[in-house]
Amino acid sequence: MEGDVRVRAVVMTRDDSSGGWVPLGGGGLSHVVICKGRSHDGRGRREYIIRGERLRDRAPVLECAVQKGLVYNKVNPIFHHWRVEDRKFGLTFQSPADAISFEKGLQTVIDKLDRGSDSPSSSTPEEADTEDDGQAVSN
Repeated sequence: MEGDVRVRAVVMTRDDSSGGWVPLGGGGLSHVVICKGRSHDGRGRREYIIRGERLRDRAPVLECAVQKGLVYNKVNPIFHHWRVEDRKFGLTFQSPADAISFEKGLQTVIDKLDRGSDSPSSSTPEEADTEDDGQAVSN
């Protein structure tokens, strides 16, 4: 869909024992999207999620809820990272354009959550009947 945030990147995690960033889930290039879907914690809440699926075998390598107050760091034009609770995630993008697109989409979601204007967990009964897990957040 036009305007959706969908980028290609290597999904990384911070390995504090070695002090470096390592590929998550065996490495390889992934499609990464920001989408509004149902949580997998058993409560079925609607929330914004960053999902990564490895290209070579479609294996899920990342599912991270976007939380109010999330801090996003740009280390360089193609490597950005963020922290959720005690876990750190990063993306090594294929291009600076992908990085910019992802950052803008994520910032839009963070702004909505910080303002409380689009609480994804407060859905209407009509929204509860529809599944839009594959819908990425537009810029």
